[in-house]
Amino acid sequence: MKHFRQPTSRQQAVTVYNADYRVLTHVTWQEAVRLLLRGSVYVIERHSPAVHIRSPSTVIELPASVALREYIHVPYRPALRAGRVGVLERDGYTCAYCGGHGDTLDHVVPESRGGQNTWLNLVAACAPCNGRKGNRTPEEAGMRLFWEPYEPRERDRYRVPAMA
Repeated sequence: MKHFRQPTSRQQAVTVYNADYRVLTHVTWQEAVRLLLRGSVYVIERHSPAVHIRSPSTVIELPASVALREYIHVPYRPALRAGRVGVLERDGYTCAYCGGHGDTLDHVVPESRGGQNTWLNLVAACAPCNGRKGNRTPEEAGMRLFWEPYEPRERDRYRVPAMA
């Protein structure tokens, strides 16, 4: 039996599926336990080896993924516009050039050269890398992107109403 006090949410993210087994979102292990105790979800996958959460009155096996007992209709949502917060969250506040803390936006193709404010042209960057790149493309600046910018998937925007 494995014990832990407070793992980070990234280490123990739990996948939440709708009743039709389509991925809705990912939640922290704490939120997954709350949903289990409310009876809103059931476990469809467990960790191997098993991970247990202990309290004075109960022991709960931590799930790897859960499914909602009742189907939740997910309404159509128009596409998200690329903006500062969205791009920084998509990139995890990580600089696309050095992997450090990225808290500024950089246009891969500079605006002065026709670069647009789109998901595919914006990345998170730290201030030193953003300044070093300046009004050049990454190739011209002798820099390379750690990843290609992408448009977030629709399913990443879902929120599970049972969590409220």
